[in-house]
Amino acid sequence: MGAAAHQVTFNVPPLTFNRDAALRYTGLAPKLFGQLEAAGSITGRRIGRNGEVVYLREQLDLVTTSLFGAASTDIDDEFGALGG
Repeated sequence: MGAAAHQVTFNVPPLTFNRDAALRYTGLAPKLFGQLEAAGSITGRRIGRNGEVVYLREQLDLVTTSLFGAASTDIDDEFGALGG
């Protein structure tokens, strides 16, 4: 008999979020989120289920990066202090 097949599952965040999910995804306080909406930094569109306002993940990422800076994903940074 052949080897058993293994399923690989990738966990990818959705492309859009409703307000509650956007708050959880970004970790922003509701008050700050509202201020960013009022300033036009975050813009939702009424295209969700039953006309629910949704926000693009890309825009949420850009706003979060502008507030906190970009996260380093370079693995060399993880090992740089180990004596190299």
